[in-house]
Amino acid sequence: MNPRYTEVKWKTGSVFKADPDLALYEIEQLDEANGGKAPDGALVEHAKNPKSVLHNEFEWDDSIAGYKYRLETERKIKRSLVVVREDITDQNDNPIEIRVFQRGTLQSENDAPRRIWWNTFDMLKDPCGREQLLGNARKELNQFRNKYQALTELSDILNPIEEFLKS
Repeated sequence: MNPRYTEVKWKTGSVFKADPDLALYEIEQLDEANGGKAPDGALVEHAKNPKSVLHNEFEWDDSIAGYKYRLETERKIKRSLVVVREDITDQNDNPIEIRVFQRGTLQSENDAPRRIWWNTFDMLKDPCGREQLLGNARKELNQFRNKYQALTELSDILNPIEEFLKS
């Protein structure tokens, strides 16, 4: 297990059965083999191997599921892996769960930008990745504010969100 995490698991409600530690290990190995960021579809190709811990998470019968369906399964796997961090707690001192992977854009000097899944903790260390996370947070907070601004009961929450969005 990665020393940054105290526990790896599937988020509540997830349908995946594979050992989450082994799933994360395979994904991290695949990322490493692809220069740090595996492209979309790389996990599908990797999981075709019956020895992959994630092989049984995909539907391989083409009459049931095609390639686009498998790509969606790949996305669900990456969205569903969470880690428990003992060093970060909520207001009641309970360890919090953090999604392992976030969607981002990788821009290199010679190539066109490409959408990738970044390890959240690597993304936080990267100035461009961190800026993308903040941009995602702003977008989601703006959507939350717009959806619930009519509820005066949420003014204690909405006022700080409004201040953050102004900054």
